[in-house]
Order: sequence, then structure tokens, then C-alpha cells
Amino acid sequence: MEKPDFEVIEGGIEKKFDDLDKPEYWMSLYMLSDEEIQEMLDAEFIIPDLVISAHITVIAAQAGRGKTTIAMHECANMVNAGYRVMYVNMDCGAGDIKFWYEQATRGGFKMITPHFKGGRGVMDWMEGLEMMSNSGQDLTGLVVVVDTLKKIADLLQKRQVRHTFNILRALTALGATVICLAHCNKHRDQNGELVFEGTGDVMNDCDDLLYLESEKDDAGVRIVSTVPTDKVRGVFHPRSWKIHEDRTVEALEGFVDVAAKIEAHTQLEKDATVIDLIKNGINSDHRKRVELFEYVCTDHKISRREFDAVLRRYCVDHAGAKVVPIWRNEKQSKENADYYILVSEQ
Repeated sequence: MEKPDFEVIEGGIEKKFDDLDKPEYWMSLYMLSDEEIQEMLDAEFIIPDLVISAHITVIAAQAGRGKTTIAMHECANMVNAGYRVMYVNMDCGAGDIKFWYEQATRGGFKMITPHFKGGRGVMDWMEGLEMMSNSGQDLTGLVVVVDTLKKIADLLQKRQVRHTFNILRALTALGATVICLAHCNKHRDQNGELVFEGTGDVMNDCDDLLYLESEKDDAGVRIVSTVPTDKVRGVFHPRSWKIHEDRTVEALEGFVDVAAKIEAHTQLEKDATVIDLIKNGINSDHRKRVELFEYVCTDHKISRREFDAVLRRYCVDHAGAKVVPIWRNEKQSKENADYYILVSEQ
């Protein structure tokens, strides 16, 4: 069999493999170097576990999940740390402009709103940004926050995305830090995970991509937590914030796994029909597993596989950390049979 000949482009250097019989050779090309590992470990965080100095960081979330509120809160912390922060808000309406300007004034940073400067406002601002990226001046200590990324580039147009990120990359080469807020798709993937809205070029061209998971409780308090992706150039630990009804933000010391809570809630909605049938079966004295199976599966056209999965998922001692148990298994030694009792009966 003829040996394959293929090429890999990495870091602008072309590498050709003619001999796949030496895995220690070609696989080693995918190892991190000592310098790359040390750079990740030594990364200087401007915002702990969120933004690294002189990086392009993309923070993505579904619409209305608190990314602007969190970003504005952290801008004030960056100012306190000695950074010059320019928050370019192109996603706010006239009704919110006063609130965000007040936030910026209190936080000590500038809020830039080019979309209120006429039809060419954003385009003119981008031209100015490109001129600054070519100026050669030292931009160390400058932080530019873009809210949102899709306002300065059509994320479905590869050429436009590439041009925009070339400008942003040139800024970081001069010492600036760039933070881009972005959106995730409304619908999640088949595993229930967030999906970035746009082409893969954004992930390829940024340094760090993080998702924000968010959930609001009955009291109107929203918990927001980070989900670092595989595209990061630093050691990120997940962290969480609490957004109160008045939009004040509280950074939490511990991490709240919002993604797991959302997954558990989504699973609960999927299982609702079978859960109700099992509860009805137990309440109608079909407590023995065999009888419960007959009641749920035979009479209501539920598969045995689905029945077993739901019965185990919400049973005490088997339920996961984010799942609230609904029943427990009480084995009857006399009959050597499994009996189920609702937790609410205890």
C-alpha cells in the first residue's frame, strides 16, 4: 500500500510528512513547546480567569443573559487596576443609554457609542481603529471592549471576519487588550451545549473564547458563570457572578455550575411525562417494580429503556448532584423485590 503524503499548515510554516511509520515524529508536531506551556502558565490576567493582557478575548452568550452587565462591572475593576478602558457599546438602545453612561462614569471608563453618530458612525470608527492599529504607537495598558462583535463584522462572511481580526490582532501587537462580546445561537447543540453564532474563523483568530451560562431565579436574581472552551491560551478556572434586579453585580467566591443546572432542568422537562406516570403508579399502589413497569410501559406505551432511565435518574442514591430525587427504592427482603416510595411521603 502506498504511503499517504499530506501537509499541515501550522503557524504559517508548511510541514510535510512522507513517513507515517514514525508516529513519534509527526505526532510530536502537535505537542506544546516548553515556551508555549510557560506562556500559558505565566499569562497576566487583567480580569481573573476571564481576560488576559494583550489577548483578543471573545465572550459569548445567548441574548439577554447578562454579558454586558458583567463586562461593565469588570471594566470598573480594570480601571482600578490602572488600565485605560474604552467600552464601545454598539448594542444599546436610546432607552438604556443614560443608565450605561452613568455606569461608565461611576466606573471611571469611557463609553463610546458610534452607532448614535449617524449612518457611517460605526464605519468611521472602524476606519479610525484601523489607522490606530497601523500607527506603531505603544498601546500598553489600553483595553478596548467591543459590544458586540457582529456590529463590526458580518460573522458569516469569512473575508470580513479575517479583515476585522487582522485589525484587532495588530492592536494587541502594540500592547492593547481587546475584549469582544458576542452571541450564541438561540438553540443549543444535541448535547445541550452553547453554539457560537458565526463562522469558525472567529474561534480560529481569537486567543481565548469563553461562554457565559446564565440562569435567573424566581426572585429575579441572575447567576452567570463562565464556561472556558478548548480555544484558550491560558489556564482558566470557571467563575461566577450574581446580577441583582437593580443590575448591581456581585462576584461570587465559589463557582456555581449553571450549565449543569440548566442541563438538569432541560432533562426534567424531557422526562416530565414519564415522571408523572411513575408518580401516579406509586400513588395508585403499584409500588413493586414489576407492577410499576406494567402500569407505565404497558398501559401508556413507554419503552422499557426510557422507564428504567427515568426510574434510576430520580431515585435517591442514584440521582446526580444537580437532580432532585423524587422517589427512593426500598427493597423488600421477604419477596426480594424493589418497592418505590415517593420522597414526599417520608
